[in-house]
Amino acid sequence: MKIKLVYDTVGKSEKKAINKVLDSGFYSMGKVTKAFEREFAKYFNVKHAIMVNSGSSANLLAFSAIFDNDVYNTEKLPRKLLKKGDEVIVPAVSWSTSIWPIAQVGAVPVFVDNEPFTMQTSVDAIKKAITKKTKAICVVHVLGNAGYINEIKKLCDKHKLWLIEDTCESLGVKNNNKFLGTFGEIGTFSFFFSHHITTVEGGMVITNNDYLADKIRSLRAHGWARDMDSREKYYEMFPDIDPRFLFLTIGYNLRPTDINASVGRVQLKKLKKHNEHRNKIGKEWNKDFAHLKKNELMVPMEITKKTVAAWFGFPVLCKTKEIRDKFRVYLEKNGIETRPIICGNMLRQPAIKNIKHRVSGKITGANEIMDRGIFWGNSPDMKKSEIKYVSKIVNNFFSKYQ
Repeated sequence: MKIKLVYDTVGKSEKKAINKVLDSGFYSMGKVTKAFEREFAKYFNVKHAIMVNSGSSANLLAFSAIFDNDVYNTEKLPRKLLKKGDEVIVPAVSWSTSIWPIAQVGAVPVFVDNEPFTMQTSVDAIKKAITKKTKAICVVHVLGNAGYINEIKKLCDKHKLWLIEDTCESLGVKNNNKFLGTFGEIGTFSFFFSHHITTVEGGMVITNNDYLADKIRSLRAHGWARDMDSREKYYEMFPDIDPRFLFLTIGYNLRPTDINASVGRVQLKKLKKHNEHRNKIGKEWNKDFAHLKKNELMVPMEITKKTVAAWFGFPVLCKTKEIRDKFRVYLEKNGIETRPIICGNMLRQPAIKNIKHRVSGKITGANEIMDRGIFWGNSPDMKKSEIKYVSKIVNNFFSKYQ
C-alpha cells in the first residue's frame, strides 16, 4: 500500500470553477480574487484579507508592511514601524521564508528555542530574548498546532511589539475558541498543494488595521496606489501623476490569479470538514500509539492547551536519532512517505550564514526536533484501510524495541 504525503483534494467543483474563469476571458487578479478575499475575511471574522501568490509572499508582505518605507500617515498605528537593524524574535523551528523576509527588509531575526514535544515556540525563551532593539515577534504555528499565542500576545502588548502570526501550517486551528492568525496585527496563510486547503499556489494576509491592509495591497502590486481603499487621497496629493501609475512605496509583483482564487473559494467551503477529518485521524493514531508514548519510544506532537488542532501530517518524536533514522527508512520501504519537521533547526541550515542574525539562549529543543522528529501524511481523503495500515506498520517497527 502507498501512503502519500499529500492527496489531491481538487475535485469536479474546483475544475468547474477554473473553467468558468477560463471561459470568462479574464484570468489575472480580478473579481474572483476579490470575492475570495471577502469570503475569507468573513470566515475568519477580520476586516481585511489580501490574497497573494504564496504563503512565502504573505510573509514578505507582512514584514514589509511594518517596515518604515512609505509616505503614509502612521499616526494611528498601534506600534512604531521597523527600521534597519531592529530585531524580530523568531522560533528556530520554522520555514525558510518565515525568516528570509525579516532579513530582506533590513531587520535582524533573533532565534529562540522550541519546545520539543509541542514543537511550538518557547515562551520563556521569548521573554529572555527581548531587548530594547526588539520590535516584533513572529510566531510560527507548527504543523497544525497552536503556539502559546495568548501569552505571547500579552508580551507584545506589554513591550509594544508587533505580533506576526505565520499560520501557513495551521489554517483553521483555534485556540481559546479564536482562529489563529487573528491574535496579532497580521496573520499569514499558505494555500500550497499540500496544505489544509489549496489554490495550487497561493496565500493570504489578514489584518484588522486599515493602514496595514492598504499598504499590503500597494506592496503586492508594484507599490502603486490603484488597489488601495484610500487611493483617492493620494491621487489628490499627487495630481500631476497619472493615477493608474502612481507609486507610493517600494513594491513587488506578488499577485495571484482569478484561476487560483476560484479554486480557493470552493476549497474554503471544505475547510471545516477537512480539518475535522484530520483531527479524527490524529486522535485514532494517538490512541493506537499510546503504548509507544508511554515508553517514550515514539511521542506524537502534544497539542497545546485550549487548542482545536488541525493535524498537518502526523509529527512524532522518536526516542533517539538512531531510532528515527531507522524508522524513516522502514516507513519509506513500506510505502509511507515521510518528511522532516519542516526546516528543523534553521540555525543549522547553511543558508543562514548569508544573513545577519542573533541567537538567544540554548537551542536544545529545536535540535531534538531536528534530530529525532519525523512526520507522515494525514489527509482528509485517507481511507480507513490506509489509516489502519499506517498503525500496523508503525507498531510493527517498534515491536522489537518493547
